[in-house]
Amino acid sequence: MKQMEITGAIAATDKHLAEVESALGELRLAGTGQEGVQNTDEDKDSALKQIEEERVALDSSRKLLKELLSMTREEVIAKATSESQNRSIQVTFGNQNSGFQIGISNGPISGISFGGKGA
Repeated sequence: MKQMEITGAIAATDKHLAEVESALGELRLAGTGQEGVQNTDEDKDSALKQIEEERVALDSSRKLLKELLSMTREEVIAKATSESQNRSIQVTFGNQNSGFQIGISNGPISGISFGGKGA
């Protein structure tokens, strides 16, 4: 669940970052004294500075979110690994003191023949 929320936040940050980049580009291209627009150089510089600061903040947020997502993934892997290692299995055998008894075998078993006792 955390991973989906972080991934969603990264996507939203990317979208907002693209919007800021677009606004920044438009503002840099916009000239002063355009028809119907009354921008002074101070207003334009102030707006550019604010948008640039927002871009830097969004970029930093994106980096932190990526790091958080990485840490969350590592946490999930560590949790899954520890759960599989913490499982205990108990095997109880009867009173037979002969034959083949095995609890758990995670590897191949070879060289065994089944049949009567003794040779």
